[in-house]
Amino acid sequence: MSGWDVMSQAGHWDPVTRAAVEARLGPWDEPSFFTPAECAVARALLDQLLDRPDAPVFEMVDARLNQNRTDGWRYGDMPEDRDAWRRSLAALDEDAREAHAGSHFADLARTEQRDLVRSVQELGPKPWHGLNAAHVWSLWTRYACYAYWSHPVAWSEMGFGGPAYPRGYLRLAGGQREPWEPEMDTEAPPAEPPTRRPVPPGPPVRHSRLRAAAATLAATARSDRDVRERNASAWLPGNEELLPGMRKFADQDEVDLVVVGCGAGGATLAQRMARAGWRVVVLEAGPFWNPERDWVSDEAGSHHLYWTEPRVIDGSDPVPLGSNNSGRGVGGSMIHFAGYVPRFHPSDFRTRSEDGVGADWPISYEDLRPYYERIERELPVAGQYWPWGDPHPYSHAPHPVGGNGEIFLRGAAQLGIDARVGPVAITNGRFGNRPHCIYRGFCLQGCKVNAKASPLITHVPDALAHGAEIRAHSMASEVVVGQDGRACGVRYFRDGRERMQRARVVAVAGYSIETPRLLLNSGLCNEYDLVGRYVMVQGAPQTAGRFTDQIHMHKAPPPEVTSEQFYETDPGRDFARGFSIQNISPLPITWAEHVTAQGHWGPELRDYMRDYTHWATLGALCELLPQPDNRVTLAEETDRHGLPVARFSYSQCENDRRNIRAAARVMEDLLAAAGASEVMTVDRYAHLVGGCRMATRPEDGIVGPDLRTFAVPNLLITDGSVLPTQGSANPALTIMALADLAAARLVADPP
Repeated sequence: MSGWDVMSQAGHWDPVTRAAVEARLGPWDEPSFFTPAECAVARALLDQLLDRPDAPVFEMVDARLNQNRTDGWRYGDMPEDRDAWRRSLAALDEDAREAHAGSHFADLARTEQRDLVRSVQELGPKPWHGLNAAHVWSLWTRYACYAYWSHPVAWSEMGFGGPAYPRGYLRLAGGQREPWEPEMDTEAPPAEPPTRRPVPPGPPVRHSRLRAAAATLAATARSDRDVRERNASAWLPGNEELLPGMRKFADQDEVDLVVVGCGAGGATLAQRMARAGWRVVVLEAGPFWNPERDWVSDEAGSHHLYWTEPRVIDGSDPVPLGSNNSGRGVGGSMIHFAGYVPRFHPSDFRTRSEDGVGADWPISYEDLRPYYERIERELPVAGQYWPWGDPHPYSHAPHPVGGNGEIFLRGAAQLGIDARVGPVAITNGRFGNRPHCIYRGFCLQGCKVNAKASPLITHVPDALAHGAEIRAHSMASEVVVGQDGRACGVRYFRDGRERMQRARVVAVAGYSIETPRLLLNSGLCNEYDLVGRYVMVQGAPQTAGRFTDQIHMHKAPPPEVTSEQFYETDPGRDFARGFSIQNISPLPITWAEHVTAQGHWGPELRDYMRDYTHWATLGALCELLPQPDNRVTLAEETDRHGLPVARFSYSQCENDRRNIRAAARVMEDLLAAAGASEVMTVDRYAHLVGGCRMATRPEDGIVGPDLRTFAVPNLLITDGSVLPTQGSANPALTIMALADLAAARLVADPP
């Protein structure tokens, strides 16, 4: 639709977001990263990739590289991003001179430039001037998409309403729009309708509807008194009011517990132990967030929420790190997770015994069930009665479903697939002082509303109120062990110098990359060469379908509707274990990366992006199996503190590939059944777990069932790295439940 200007709505945005977006309008400084020769090549390249964008894309890329705002990680066969840009631009210009009698790339006709760019794309993973061509292509398109589709010009072109805070959305259903939203009348790209194949339905859901209704009524009618008695965070003043009175300890004070990391596991453990009267210090590498001041309802403006310190990735199927699997700051990666909080199934705890793959846990589902129930009520979780795994209700009713979720439900009904709304850790109605969700769709950018749960608001306030100190900007460098073999504190960097906090007990909760890295840098717990091994990620293919109606998939929480019908091992399939499916809601930059992953660039990319509001997207979580060579080791390079950085090597097995392909087929068929005129699928990864697995004996793992390390009796690990298997579920709830269990055992039996 021509004439739509998203900036006409800027008066309805919060001041922090508005300032971040308006800064992109210029004026821009002269190029400060690229040399004059590189400027000419980069401008021409970006013009090709984006078909002459009407935004200062080159200036935005130059500024980002000059400020070193990279994602931190790099492929093992590539230099870091800034060097990779310089080398790839020089290589492209060299190709131009060789093919066109010495003419520079910037001086060629557009068709000649396009042919050279396409030749790099078509090389795939083959070498190109000493670089992996596929990784060069990824570098170029990631930066191009990030720049253009963070600009209001691009939002106006695609009909995106921009930041919706504090206003939110009221009209969520497909075909509906707010009075101020544009009606996009784009034609569907020419394509053959997707082929519909018969979908094996999997085991049907069997439960008593009467029992489900009774259990749901009991859960929703239950008083919150017991929640408030063990965790009053939702009823306390905000962190901004609590921080001035926060208790502070000196490094030389021997506190009862020092926790490294303030995410799902670390914050839960800290809150429980502070409640029990322990003197607790939490060391967090990132900042103590103030949502209203620090968070922006904007993709590019949320880059600071992610862990962007250097890391190296390799293996046959390397896993990009950063935005979707690594957090930074108080609250951890739950600050930018989608809010999806299903339980693991009972079978997840015994996959080796039942399915011959993975590993059995040293605890059972029954051991964890009461802690699941406690955490679900503290977050709290909203959703329909859950019929899979161990059937159970939720205390908050399901949220209304947007257009994206409606598509899922329509396709599922056509194929006989059971689906349910939820479960999400997002308040439906008030909960203590926390407000209702406003369905603005920016869950992955930090919830400024405070409706979505994260430890920052669900456990940190109560920890502060009970005397815990949350020490931000404190990067742990070593767990210190005394001559008696017991941990006696943690060395950490803060304010430019290394310090040491003494403690009677130490808990590490830095997650699946940083926890193994810290143990390796400390020389601990690796007697059997197990630290860093068995790291897992979930296969997370995403499938999108194009519909005649406007879907507005960016509205409402990203995970609205779910099916776990394919979660368990099915003897009729050619792989073990399974997958779950949710609808997801990619915002403009993420959607552009989805389209470019299909090979589209230039005019085709722009055409697809103009059609944004007509697409619906589903995502799967595929259980990929633990393998010993999928591991974290120490790289040769060091970070700004002089510490060796993590190298994460990852390769899929054939079972993994079959699982991912099966999930993609089901999603494609589901969207076709819902009426999609075109579907497209991209492969990607989601959550990290493993690396310090739980086991019954030290020959098989790092920690025992109480999450205490076998090697150091008063050292605990309370994060996702302890998971022996990963299921087809977001791990956040399970991590918090495990930390709650560990806290209960620590109080009952301190080391």
